[in-house]
Amino acid sequence: MDVLSAKLATASPRFRATLASLENFGTPPQPDGIIFPQLYYFFLHPWTPIVFAIVYFFTTKYLSANSDGKNRITGKRWKVVVVMHNLFLAVYSAWTFVSAAPLIFSAFARSYVADGLTGLTHTFCDSSLAFWSNNTFSRVAYLFYLSKFYEVVDTAIILAKGKRVGMLQSYHHAGAVISMGYAFRSMSMPAWIFVVFNSAIHSIMYLYYVASACHLPFPIFLKKNLTRLQITQFLVGGSLAVSYLFIALPNTRPAHLQEALAPLFCDMTHALGSSTLNVTSLEFAAREQLVEARVGGSCLVTPNQRLAVWINVLYLIPLTYLFLSFFINSYRKSAIGQGQLKSSPTETKSVKAE
Repeated sequence: MDVLSAKLATASPRFRATLASLENFGTPPQPDGIIFPQLYYFFLHPWTPIVFAIVYFFTTKYLSANSDGKNRITGKRWKVVVVMHNLFLAVYSAWTFVSAAPLIFSAFARSYVADGLTGLTHTFCDSSLAFWSNNTFSRVAYLFYLSKFYEVVDTAIILAKGKRVGMLQSYHHAGAVISMGYAFRSMSMPAWIFVVFNSAIHSIMYLYYVASACHLPFPIFLKKNLTRLQITQFLVGGSLAVSYLFIALPNTRPAHLQEALAPLFCDMTHALGSSTLNVTSLEFAAREQLVEARVGGSCLVTPNQRLAVWINVLYLIPLTYLFLSFFINSYRKSAIGQGQLKSSPTETKSVKAE
């Protein structure tokens, strides 16, 4: 992508910083309102998620293989700790979904209404960097990436209970850290799929864990279909992610795209000595320059963005297989259990008769 710095001098600081990072394959500008801001560049180092995932995976396998089966977290206090862990992740996942989904889907809808399929495609590909230069979206995506580090506490709880950790659990957590890390670092637009879909499923899943631990009622439909929902997430999300590799932006420029995406633009009132209306028009003009430069080009503009998509897709293929195997095995066990229940009245009668 051509360097547009001179043409974009009137744009907001965050937009200019985001564009510069994209052009130079650098780290995205740090969002406001994140936790541990001093560690931002450490977590976005290319080796951080890889090293963490490798250490986590092999440590888990070693501890699992040498487990003595003894439950080390018995008692009410530990139960409270486990419940609070699950409750935190349920609430956090719901917050992530509520923060990201309306932002993204409303932008898709406004773009389609304003410019039809052309506008929707440009927004789907974030051709004007409306999403990645938006502080809310980048903050939510970054915190979601950090949450993948914290989620390995699930594995620690399983090990502390003296249980073995299967390949599904260890592969799931290790791959999620790498996949989301590279998606965020490269500012790859398919990251929204991971954020929205996964946060929706996790809000349900962790709420179920809380309800189960506290012996509270939980919707039977959701309980029975959690694994189905996860598999659907992988199939639909993976297909959407792959589509980014093949989509090309339309050859026509959307006429009303910037007006449709105006709610996403940040830093509109930076110090230019102009009125807010003037600043907004300058921001629109700057983003129009970028959109015009990208007309007819690829949806993904850098090798790093394409690499992030491939990492995600290659991660999802084995993960979907593992979940399908888990689902089939669980279904078989359920069918066997129901068969035993059906035969139990006859067996009971024969025992009583004797």
